[in-house]
Amino acid sequence: MLTSFGRTARTVATLVVLAGVVLTAAGCAQPGQLGHDAPADPPPAAAPVVATQTAPPPAAAAATGDVGRGTLPTRIQLSTLGPAEVSVRTVELAPGETTGWHRHPGTETTIVDTGEVTVQTADDCTATRYRQGQALFVPDAEPHLLRNDGTGPARLVVTQILAPGAPDRSSVASPCAGAAR
Repeated sequence: MLTSFGRTARTVATLVVLAGVVLTAAGCAQPGQLGHDAPADPPPAAAPVVATQTAPPPAAAAATGDVGRGTLPTRIQLSTLGPAEVSVRTVELAPGETTGWHRHPGTETTIVDTGEVTVQTADDCTATRYRQGQALFVPDAEPHLLRNDGTGPARLVVTQILAPGAPDRSSVASPCAGAAR
């Protein structure tokens, strides 16, 4: 069972970055935004906005860091058929704990923030270990299982791009012979 679902103010920063990635992938960004080449003659700048506070309070400054960071081992491509819901959450798995076999109505990108997990997918029933700083991508509706085979807790940062209004997860029977549930 998934435990310790937490949302913090840092999640907002991750959502903004993820939205930028999705908009870039979908081609919605305008030239000069999100890494696209800027036009030769940029439009005149808007009048500056005067801030009412010169420095953020210490708690707000601490909340602007990464929620998690990891490297995907392969190229991925994201697209949706229409509007999508984006969910970012933290999940902690105790040693020996598993998510059980499940699927999502959309994609999942998981960063191993601390610890390590073993992942199995219906596409390849071979168990693959992911350690701190690594990330994994699960395609739309792909049955999969995550398990903490380590000796300490595993903290994951899970980002899902889901069909609006659909449940974020559904349990499925193990597609792999002899795989844990």
